[in-house]
Amino acid sequence: MMPNENVNKSIANNPKFKPMFVYLSQLMDKPVIDNLGIQAGELYDIVVKKSAIYPQSDSLIIRRGYPNRKYALVKWSDISEIDEREVRLKIDGKSLNFYEKHDEKAEFTLRRDILDQQVVDTYNHKVIRVNDIHLLLVDDSLMLAHVDISTRGLLRRLGLEKSVDFLVRFVNKNARYLKAEYLISWKFIQPLSINPVSMTIKIDAPQSQLSNIPAADLGEIFLDLSTKHQVALFKSLDINTKARTFVNIDFKTQNSLVEELSDKDVVELLNSIPSDETIDFLEKLPKDETEKILKLMESKTSKKLSELLGYSSDSAAGLMITEFMAFLKGTSINAVLSQLKIRSFKTEPAQFVYIVDENYRLVGSTNFRRMIFANPDELIEKVMFPKTYYVRLNSSVKEVAYLMEKYKYYAIPVVDDNNVLQGIVTVDDVLSQIISIAWRRLKKIKVLPKQQAQSQEEIKI
Repeated sequence: MMPNENVNKSIANNPKFKPMFVYLSQLMDKPVIDNLGIQAGELYDIVVKKSAIYPQSDSLIIRRGYPNRKYALVKWSDISEIDEREVRLKIDGKSLNFYEKHDEKAEFTLRRDILDQQVVDTYNHKVIRVNDIHLLLVDDSLMLAHVDISTRGLLRRLGLEKSVDFLVRFVNKNARYLKAEYLISWKFIQPLSINPVSMTIKIDAPQSQLSNIPAADLGEIFLDLSTKHQVALFKSLDINTKARTFVNIDFKTQNSLVEELSDKDVVELLNSIPSDETIDFLEKLPKDETEKILKLMESKTSKKLSELLGYSSDSAAGLMITEFMAFLKGTSINAVLSQLKIRSFKTEPAQFVYIVDENYRLVGSTNFRRMIFANPDELIEKVMFPKTYYVRLNSSVKEVAYLMEKYKYYAIPVVDDNNVLQGIVTVDDVLSQIISIAWRRLKKIKVLPKQQAQSQEEIKI
C-alpha cells in the first residue's frame, strides 16, 4: 500500500496558499449559496481537467429540486469559497441554467467516473474499488491527490464514520482502524471509465506504466475486472500488452475476448503470441472455429499450426515454440551478433543459437556467452558445443524433462524424422505442463492445497 504522500510539495510548502485536505464525500450534497445569500442548489459532482498528473477542478455540477432533479454547470471562476460546510458563488443563482439532466460524456467527473468505480493500481498491480476521493484545497483550486480504498472511506460516505469511530474508540482507542490510512496516490491510478460509443477505455496513464507490470500480475488484474471492463480495457491496449495479457488468462476469458474482436484483430493477436500458446488456444476451440481462424491467417503460418495441432499437448510438438534463432553453417559470429541486435521476439529469447545446414537440418548449437568471448571473424561452428541433444516431435514431456534436467538445458531443440529443426521447448513450457499434470492428479485424489503439506509422504507425482 502506498503511504499518504505530499502532493506537489513546492505548492504545499508555500505559505501563500495555505493548503488543506478534504474528502469528496465531505463536499457532496453541501448547500451552494449565491452572492445574495440564497441557496441555488447543492453540490452534486466536480468536473476536473485530465491533462495534469494530479487533475485540478474545472467546474461544479449542482442540482436542485426533488423529486424532479435539475442540474446546472458552474464555472470554477464563479466560485468564491468552498469547504466542508458550503459552497459560495460570486454570481446570482438566477443566472444559472438548470436542465433535466447533465450527462456530458466528454467531461471527467469525480462522482460519476471515479467514485465506486473499479480502477487499476499500477503500483501495487491490482484492481481496486474507490470508496472516497482525497482532494487538496490549494488557494482557489481543488487538486485530486489520492483515492481512498478503506472501509472507513465507505462509512464516511454513508455518514456513519463518526458513530463507528466512537464505538471502535470505546473498545480500543489504539485500534489500527482509527490510525491507518489506505490512500493511493492518483499518479498510480488508471481509471476504467468506458466510452459508450467505441466501448473502449481511454488509457490516460502512459502505456509504459501498464506494460511494466509483470505478465502474471497483469493477468490477475484483468481477471478481477467485470466482463464489460475486460473487453473495453483489452481493446484499448497496445498489441504487445494485449499479447502478454492474453497468455496469462484462462481459456474462457480468452474466448470471450476473441468473440468481441474483429477477424483482423484476432489474427494480429494470435500472430503476436508464442506459437505454443496459439496452439493451446486453438485446440480448445470447436473444430469449425479453429478452421475459420486458420483460414484467416497467412498460408505458411496456417499450415505450420495445422501440423502442430495434430500432436498431443503433452508432446514436444505440442509444447514447442517456433520462434528461435537459427543460422546457416558458415555464418560469421559477427554477422550472427549483428542479427541478434535487430531481431524482435514475441517472448524473451532463450540464450541459445542453433546451427543448421542448407536443408535446415540441425548441425549443432551454441550460446550467447561463447559468441561474445570468441573472435567475431570466426565462423559460428567454431564455438559449437561438442554435442547437442534434441527431441523428436512426438517425444513425451517426460522425455523432454529428463534430458533438460540431465544436461541442464534451459531450452532443447525439436527435430522431425529427417533431423530438420522445427522448434524449441523451453524450461518454462515443461514446468507449466508438469505443474498442470500434478494439479490434475491432486484434484483427482481430492487433495486440497491446505492438505498438501500433510500428505506429501502419501502423494507421489
